[in-house]
This record gives sequence, C-alpha cells and structure tokens, in this order.
Amino acid sequence: MLIIAAFLSSALTGIIGMGGGVLLLSVMAIFLPPAAIVPVHGVVLTVSNATRGLFGYRHIDWRISGQYLCGAIVGAAIGSQFVTRVPPGLIPLFLGIFILMVTWMPFWKAEARVPLKFFWLGAAKTLLSLFVGAIGGFLSSFLLREGLGRDRFVVTGAALATTSHVLKVIVFGLLGFAFGPYLPLLAGMIVSVTLGSYVGTHLRGKVPEKPFRHVLKILLTGLALRMIIKVALG
Repeated sequence: MLIIAAFLSSALTGIIGMGGGVLLLSVMAIFLPPAAIVPVHGVVLTVSNATRGLFGYRHIDWRISGQYLCGAIVGAAIGSQFVTRVPPGLIPLFLGIFILMVTWMPFWKAEARVPLKFFWLGAAKTLLSLFVGAIGGFLSSFLLREGLGRDRFVVTGAALATTSHVLKVIVFGLLGFAFGPYLPLLAGMIVSVTLGSYVGTHLRGKVPEKPFRHVLKILLTGLALRMIIKVALG
C-alpha cells in the first residue's frame, strides 16, 4: 500500500506541483509507528523531489534555490535542538491538524518585498518539516507569487523541497534514528516515487489541475480526521 501510495503521490506532485507529500504523509500515518513517520517520509520525499528536479532541471530558478539553501541549513540547525522533545504519541495529532490547515486554508499572500525572503522561507520550512513532515502548501504560497510558469513552479519547488528533506534526513540520522529496519520498504518506495516523478513530468501538460485538487482535498480531509480521532480515542 505504501509503495502504491508513493507512486501516486509522486505522480500527483509532478503534475500539479503540490499535494503529494501531504497525501503520502497521511497514508504513512496509518501503517508506521509515530516516531518513524517523519524520518522515513523524509527519505522518500528526498528522492521524489530530487528526481522531479532532475527530469526538469532546465527550469530550476537558481537565484531562489541559492537563497533557500542557506536558510535551510540555519533552520535544520535550530530545529535539531528541539525535535526530540515532542512526544511520539502526539505526532499524528499534530499531523492531522496540520493537514487540515494546509488543505483548507487559503494561500498566505507572501510579501514580495521582504529582503532575502527565500532565505527566511528555507529556514522556516526546514525547521517546521522536522515536526510535521510535508509543508508544500507553505512553500507554494511563496512560489506562486513569483510568476514562474507551471514548469518552473513545479521544478523549482522540487529543488527547494529536496534541500529541506535532505537536511531533515541528516538531522534524524545524527539524532540516532534507526533507518535500518525500514530499508526494504524504502527501497520499494524509492523506485516507486522515481517512476511517479517520470510519469507526472510527462503528464504535466496534458492533465487538468482542477478535478485533481477537489479529489485531493476530500481524500486528505478524511485521512487527517482519522488521525485526530485515533489520538483522541487513545
């Protein structure tokens, strides 16, 4: 189920540029222990975003990417000091609330005149991703203001997300998370998201976005409510 979900989520993000990471996070919360959700998800999304970026590397905005990388390193360093203090049993509750917020809140209109805004965005997104896994909507709300066009929006977003997820995986590794028991699952999911990125890249210009967004919202809402209710019932 997770390998199938990895393929579909990666293809979805390849088509519309967002949504797949949160969808995969929601499904992983059903099958994995709470403490393993974010680090395992980080490895899978590293590959998903990296392959999507490689398949369309000509469309990456390197000015934005350079600012973002510097900020992401700062965010990872700060977040590593606090991430182990969150009780694992509460992680699904935080994820469920976060997914509902990302799904239904309107995009925050980022102020275009903020100095080095992608530096601050890289710091904030990487720090937050250590706790909630995927915050693509947060990133997309800024990129949408840049007028990048569909290909540059999707591929530049993939490059930025890759940066955050690589740093997140490094942080969890340094903090002692044992990835070993999950290597067979990760191997299957890595192959799956690579295929999903390939398919999504080739379907991007052929598939309308609007129907996908409606179905995605309904699916994410159901998965998020399941997580919240499960924690509430103990």
